[in-house]
Amino acid sequence: MLVVVRTVTTLGRLRDVLSLTAGDRRVQTFFTCDVGSRSVLAAGVDEALEELGAPVLPWRDAVGSRFDLALAASENDQLVDLDAPVLLVPHGAGHQKFYPGTAVVSGLNPERLVMGGRVVPAAIGLPHAAHLERLARVCAPAASRGVVVGDPALARMRGSRFRGGQLRAAFGARDRRLVVLASTFGPDSALGRLPDLPERLVGGLPVDEYQVVVVLHPGVWAAHGPWQVRSWLEQAAAYGVQVVTPHEGWQAALLAASVVISDHGSLALYAAALDKPVVLAGRGSAVTVPGSAAALLAETAPVWDVDQRPRDQLDTAIDQHGAGVHGQVMDLLAEPDADGEECARRLRRLVYGLLRLEEPADPAMFGPVVAPALSVPAMPATVVGVAIQRDGVRIERYADLGHGEPRGGLEHRHLVADLRTASLAQLASASVVVVDDRAVWSTKGWPVRAAEEVARWPQASVLATVVDETSCAVWAGGRVTILHADEPLDPIVLASLAYVRLTTLGRLPGEDRIHLGRRVIGVVAVAR
Repeated sequence: MLVVVRTVTTLGRLRDVLSLTAGDRRVQTFFTCDVGSRSVLAAGVDEALEELGAPVLPWRDAVGSRFDLALAASENDQLVDLDAPVLLVPHGAGHQKFYPGTAVVSGLNPERLVMGGRVVPAAIGLPHAAHLERLARVCAPAASRGVVVGDPALARMRGSRFRGGQLRAAFGARDRRLVVLASTFGPDSALGRLPDLPERLVGGLPVDEYQVVVVLHPGVWAAHGPWQVRSWLEQAAAYGVQVVTPHEGWQAALLAASVVISDHGSLALYAAALDKPVVLAGRGSAVTVPGSAAALLAETAPVWDVDQRPRDQLDTAIDQHGAGVHGQVMDLLAEPDADGEECARRLRRLVYGLLRLEEPADPAMFGPVVAPALSVPAMPATVVGVAIQRDGVRIERYADLGHGEPRGGLEHRHLVADLRTASLAQLASASVVVVDDRAVWSTKGWPVRAAEEVARWPQASVLATVVDETSCAVWAGGRVTILHADEPLDPIVLASLAYVRLTTLGRLPGEDRIHLGRRVIGVVAVAR
């Protein structure tokens, strides 16, 4: 079997199909790229194939060999040159867009589906009967090759919906709302319209209540280059935004999401199909096909308002979202398939029919969606606001990057800066300095070291270090105190509790409470 890879996007979609034959020792799979008609968004394909360890054939060898089946997710390669029956599948959520500047539906270009008087694909896998009707309208000769199988990417996600909590924890949002910013490429994309949105989100949302994840279309990475993309997102990433790589992670992010901010790309549609709250960066795009699921979502989903607070918009989208609100979009996107098994059955039957092999005896199913490998850097600095209540202290922390300082009448504002990553200006203004001394905080010499470190910074009165996921050691006024929370949290929050109690009471209560969003956490202070 031959797999024709045009872009990283198509590779991802084809891997879902390949999972249905992966364990079959009768099937040898090779990969190839049509270098003669290479996409402008092809950057990253070679690296992705190398990372997979995929056996790659040069295009000249591929067209000179006979294969039992060729899989492709784009009609724009010279599929007509292959000596193999071709199975063509969409490289996105069906066929929702025109090629820019044309009236040609992406994935259904009649000049590529029919060449030399013959229909090139032996079969065209479609997600929904509506796409079969569209195929008949735009390319009648190819209509008989259309087969409604469902959407493999969506089916895989539906089969892993029960993993949402596990995936949310993997993104660091176990007890927080997870905000996914998903952007396609081009001027009508989410980041094309709102280029500073990642920074505005991380600066305007309390870090203990929200986690932001950015998912960019692989075309963004291909067009601009990984270094450039990471450079643009460097500040946001430093303050806790998780940036998903172009190869893996977007499905996990959608399953984990509490709300999705997106555009006319496929991820907005997949979010709607997973019954997630969706907020659009703008109302539609010139490339959206009228009457499509994307067009319907553009008409019905709320639109991001740059003049409103991010927190208000996101909370409204989440709290007012009703189950099934995207029902009409779902109905146009893919055939009903609650757990993804029907799509796997239909698609495997089609693949093995084209291979002229008997299907394996085991049930057809897609692999699970797993969490990507992520790292969590130390946040350079947070602006902290506190409201003292009768039963404890309410704390809100915001990334100190110039946007969205604490609101709502919170007092006792102070800056917490991490010695490892904060700027000199942040450390010079910090009331609490964080160090990484978990290995030595319990030694006899740590109070002396702590006093010396605090003396270096004119505004600082508290030095803090994480002990474990529920505990923080703080030095203040010559004394070391260990604060223990009764459930996991970012232990640096406890340093702000210590700072405020020492500032207002002159001491640390033996027992206390912190209010973090909807959470109420008990705290015990033990002097050393």
